[in-house]
Amino acid sequence: MNFKTRVTEILGIEYPIMCGGMQNVANPELAVAISEAGGLGITNISMYPDFGDFRNTLKWMRSQTNKPLAVNISMIPNVDMGDSITKYINICGQEGINVIETSGKDPVDIVPLIHSYGMKVVHKVPMPKHALRAEKSGVDCVTVVGSEAAGHPSPDLIGTIVVANKAARLCSVPVLAGGGICDGRGLAAALALGAEGVVMGTRFVNAAECRISENHKQWIIDHTEKDTILCQKAIRNMIRTAHNEAADECLELEKQPGCTLATLMPVISGSVGKAAYESGDTAKGMFAVGQDIGLINDVKPAKEIIDEMITEATEVIQRLSSFINNDK
Repeated sequence: MNFKTRVTEILGIEYPIMCGGMQNVANPELAVAISEAGGLGITNISMYPDFGDFRNTLKWMRSQTNKPLAVNISMIPNVDMGDSITKYINICGQEGINVIETSGKDPVDIVPLIHSYGMKVVHKVPMPKHALRAEKSGVDCVTVVGSEAAGHPSPDLIGTIVVANKAARLCSVPVLAGGGICDGRGLAAALALGAEGVVMGTRFVNAAECRISENHKQWIIDHTEKDTILCQKAIRNMIRTAHNEAADECLELEKQPGCTLATLMPVISGSVGKAAYESGDTAKGMFAVGQDIGLINDVKPAKEIIDEMITEATEVIQRLSSFINNDK
């Protein structure tokens, strides 16, 4: 099946489906499987504090597929990450990565370096106004993520159907939609809103190639769209996460007067979450999942997830077209 949009053309992929950055979850095997299946697989620099380990990982990924691959670089606003971002970008360019996904602060300062290697830039934002700003900074595509998404939605909590629709109207560069999208119906809906691709995180957590524990995958299957919760509002870094014991503990800590990041770190740190993913303890760590867990009922290979999405999206679009009466 041919699914051609500006996103597939710019990013060089077969289908307009990109994996989210997914801290501590976007392992290289999953990235390769998604790219081989026609989507855009990704890994995340936060998983590789050692530059040598990062380079070796990219070498391995490139040895496994000649399809486009992406790396996520999240930049925390008002935090100086020194020369590390430049080093990561240089390694990506040298090792044949095709796309850099940025998020957090405006990527205007690093877009020229990324482009100098021939790589494309996809910048992820929570609101249409941020998408328009990113376009002015020279990015190739923007991802707009609604409040249903795992991770860090906008404090305004506006849903995907509104933010994607508005961003697609405002922006000249192609828009990818994220938040609550996990199947072909979601892909078709995003295209109907004017987006030209989708970004999915939670659905790919339940891909067979994802290295997260089977307990965490089963937690997604066993729970519904009502079982996520918003934490970290007290430190202005709101996150949508699984409603587990760690989330409840975090919310209790947030009630303390003068709550700071240091107050919450024993519960929310990436190292705690990573350890839980490895041990299978679903009560520990902040397990970022979106509200689309209510639509996810199984674990299957990334290729099957993508193939089924494309088949379903095609059927939906054909069904919708049948509603139009062309008789004059």
